[in-house]
Amino acid sequence: MIQPSSKEIIPPLPNVVSVRPVLMLTGFLGAGKTTLLRELLQQLSARDHLADVILNDRENANIDSETLKGSAASIAPLSGSCVCCDGYQDLIDTILDASKSRNDVLLIELNGTADPLPLQESFTLLESKFCLRPRWQVCVVDAQRFGKRHWHNALESLQLETASHYYISRNDRLTEKKALQLEQKIKAINPRASRMTATTLTDAIDLAINNNFSHALAAQKTSEAQNATRTFGLTPPAKENLHARHQLAHEFTGCNIIFPKAVREIKVQQWLEKLPAAVIRAKALLSLNHDTSRRYLYERVGLDVSPNPISARGNNKVPCSGIFIGADIDPEEILSITREYLHPECYLAVKYL
Repeated sequence: MIQPSSKEIIPPLPNVVSVRPVLMLTGFLGAGKTTLLRELLQQLSARDHLADVILNDRENANIDSETLKGSAASIAPLSGSCVCCDGYQDLIDTILDASKSRNDVLLIELNGTADPLPLQESFTLLESKFCLRPRWQVCVVDAQRFGKRHWHNALESLQLETASHYYISRNDRLTEKKALQLEQKIKAINPRASRMTATTLTDAIDLAINNNFSHALAAQKTSEAQNATRTFGLTPPAKENLHARHQLAHEFTGCNIIFPKAVREIKVQQWLEKLPAAVIRAKALLSLNHDTSRRYLYERVGLDVSPNPISARGNNKVPCSGIFIGADIDPEEILSITREYLHPECYLAVKYL
């Protein structure tokens, strides 16, 4: 065997890194992102694809993650108000961890007040480490409420502008004329995005997985890897440099209430209807006193209460709780109403000053 001379430098063989597609769901509060996510997970599972999920929500991401257990290979709940500011580094770290997975696809759901642009920029800056391609942003458009959010319309438009695709939820009651008008509104904001259904999205993911399967990316040389590592400490853009409409994301506040006891089912609907109009989005993971073996997710979007709660497996590690989001909400008022209708021992997870 010929031995290399001492002057020869033989670089180490690079690691082989799998390339996976990533799909990021955006859209306003209550638009139907998690509902679409559930459907995508079901269809991907039917095709024997394993998905990792990052679930970002204001106040408490564990509530929705409970209803997704068993549907995904892994779920990383990430609670935070603005992922491009306060929660930016946590989200980047979570994505970097998820990018090391050997599962087939990464699905990310951003909270309903998030500006997706800084995250899109991060995907580009950390290209060598994310190894996530193709990258799609799907904006979920609520057919019943799109463009009817008054001063929040600008934030809703911002979430659509950077999307590669869009999905229309709650369109079953649209007339042909209204459906055409909605499409025109969407195209006026983002003429490049294409409309997708859960099935066509699954088809696209399936094709991307199969295309990526036979390819691998060579890991970067040690010096390049070190440079990439130094970018892990990325800081979010200075607030004064952000798009003016981004500031709308900071107008929303939220609170998280813990339910230490099972509640009466008959009272839940009355409680949700009694919550202040300022609450744009409410989710509550509850244990009912007639069936404590299971828990149920109740939701309210605007003033509309979902008629059918979603059943979730019991898990003592995640307490029964509710999250409430709005532009100008009073946590103490919400707590008072909750104690009156559900149970006097409910309490705020964080004491608001």
